[in-house]
Amino acid sequence: MPYDPDLHGPRVLGPGFNERVFEIVRSVPRGRVTTFGDVAEALGWKRAARQVGRAMAALPGTDSDVPWQRVVLSSGSVPCGPRQAKLLRAEGVAVRASGQVARFRELRWRPG
Repeated sequence: MPYDPDLHGPRVLGPGFNERVFEIVRSVPRGRVTTFGDVAEALGWKRAARQVGRAMAALPGTDSDVPWQRVVLSSGSVPCGPRQAKLLRAEGVAVRASGQVARFRELRWRPG
């Protein structure tokens, strides 16, 4: 199947993409979680979940004001292991030993 920009979106998301991702993630309420796909959809790019992940990975160190720990996989699992689980627990989000957010459907917050 050939590349179709109407179906797949743009190949390059352009300058400012990361900052727009960070802006949405900053709006996730404490004690709630969202997914990479939810953030991508809020940006108008349904299929850009991986690019959202890349933006999150580009956060500058631990001094960031972006609550990265609130972004999880669409399955409700934490992708960054014990550190992310610890930060979420500190916000009142129960994370099972398996890395799954307990009550994920209830706690899932969808931007916009």
